[in-house]
Amino acid sequence: MSQQEIITFLFSDIEHSTRLAQQHLEKYPELLEHHRSVIRETIKKYNGQEVDTAGDGFFITFQDAKQAVSAAAEIQKKFYTESWAKKIGLKVRMGLHTGIALSSKTGYTGVEVHFASRICNAAFGGQVLLSKATQEIIKDILPNELQIKKLGSYVLKDFDEPVEIFQLNITGIINDHNKPRIDPDEKKIAVLPFLNMSNDAENEYLGNGIAEEIIIALGKVQGLRVASRSSSFSIKKEGFNAKQIGQKLNVNSVLEGRVKSSNGNTRISVELVDTKSGLNIWSGQYDSKKEDLLETQKDITRKITESLECNLIPEQLDSLNKRQSKNAEAYDYYLRGRRFYLQFSTRGSELALQMFDKAIESDKNYALAYAGIADCYSYQFQHKSRLKETLEKADKASEKAIKLDPNLAEGYVSRGIVMSLRQKFPEAEKLFLYAIERDPTLFLGWYHYGRTCFVVGKLDKAARAFEQANRVEPEDYQSILLAAQAYDDIGSKDLAKTLRQRGVAIAEKWIELNPGDTRALYLTSNALVFLDQKDKSKKLLQRALLIEPEDSMLLYNAGCIYALLEMKNEALNCLERSYQKGLTLRGWYENDSNLESIRNEPRFIELLAQLKDYSQ
Repeated sequence: MSQQEIITFLFSDIEHSTRLAQQHLEKYPELLEHHRSVIRETIKKYNGQEVDTAGDGFFITFQDAKQAVSAAAEIQKKFYTESWAKKIGLKVRMGLHTGIALSSKTGYTGVEVHFASRICNAAFGGQVLLSKATQEIIKDILPNELQIKKLGSYVLKDFDEPVEIFQLNITGIINDHNKPRIDPDEKKIAVLPFLNMSNDAENEYLGNGIAEEIIIALGKVQGLRVASRSSSFSIKKEGFNAKQIGQKLNVNSVLEGRVKSSNGNTRISVELVDTKSGLNIWSGQYDSKKEDLLETQKDITRKITESLECNLIPEQLDSLNKRQSKNAEAYDYYLRGRRFYLQFSTRGSELALQMFDKAIESDKNYALAYAGIADCYSYQFQHKSRLKETLEKADKASEKAIKLDPNLAEGYVSRGIVMSLRQKFPEAEKLFLYAIERDPTLFLGWYHYGRTCFVVGKLDKAARAFEQANRVEPEDYQSILLAAQAYDDIGSKDLAKTLRQRGVAIAEKWIELNPGDTRALYLTSNALVFLDQKDKSKKLLQRALLIEPEDSMLLYNAGCIYALLEMKNEALNCLERSYQKGLTLRGWYENDSNLESIRNEPRFIELLAQLKDYSQ
């Protein structure tokens, strides 16, 4: 039974956590745990309650606003003065807000919690920001060493009205910060797939692979936002110029490239273009052998960051290079395999497996290739045949990836997916959290962590994980729409509506570029039911079913949408066909709130009886 309480919420995270993770590599988990110990020791002193922690972030609650503010001040003093924190440049940002929230067995939720999180997002490292509600409570009872400074009114993301924000000034530490980061003026870049200028069409994988690696590298650069691979690769098909791409993807620069490969030699030409003026910011040409491709990619990344005046530390490039094999043939096969896997089809996963196997034949210590193998088998287990031996192969490959490279975040995500498919959810959650620690910018870490929390009913944690995934890839429609469903299920209807509106806007832009993407169509269709656009919802769903009428996941989601529309026969027909096509995870059928209208129907009860656990 949920209850309403007046609570002071404190959110915190580490500024530039990705940079710290890359600088300190295997030592970072130890530093992160030291950071957590400082916070936990202090909040215990001030009677705070740790609700959630993921990666470098904390969600803490206090019954008393003065204790919350005192705890925040003491934490900042410790990080400012302790030698270990000063040595590595660790800075924590904090946001506090007092309001009414719903409490349940899994934690706290509601618009007030979301509001507190947004205040934290606006802070800089070493800064504590307060809402007006918290400021009003504590303004006359502060200790002498603490003062409050009014910063002005700002509109926080997902909120329509401007709100007053205050800064807590703490004697003995630096209190001179910039204005709150409400709408940071980040540099934004799209990296397009490099054109294949060779006679052999098969060499297309090389240009795609080089572009993908540069996207991954640039994604680690502080102050630079990179359009996702899916968005950049889709828009390239439309033949837009740089100015049009800038408008479509909301980026201010575009990297275009061309690759010509023959007789073991590769020529790469690149241009960095300003999307407003259409003028070149930088261009370069490289002639190298395949074994030198990693160094070429490294130099291109460095030149881009220099041209855009971004900070790139050597450790960032070094850690990225360590992901890849130094064996040119193994790297070549890995790029081919990733190209096939990203088709997200049964045939694509089969071809990807062949390429990843060949990569390992050339380099038996290639951890990323083993992670790729695990992902292929996990995909086949979910979409082709739910055989015990298929999942065992995924299990062994993911285990091998981690053994070969304990710092590879992708390996922990691959293994987390396997554990989730085995319905070992606590283990899966730990693996996803460890992946997030290793790489806070890894979208799939946050996304799969959210899915695991959702399946086991930790809906408040799921919502926050999906939101973090969306912060990593702001143009991703899936994470924001799944966050909306989680918030809806725990009673935050207004917040769910706001997120659905934003998610639908993102998805509709995506559908313009990818009219055949059935996942975008059915997730948008689902959201439109809740936004009272039922006719449009039906049309999008019917369009998706015409494209892929036999896809098990689409049929399941169609069943959910029809159930929401009270079209019970259609819903049951789709769910039964989804089961027949291979979607047999009982937990989804049992726990999805979209299916409430048919849960007592005899056909649905019979369907549940037919489902069994295929994961063991």
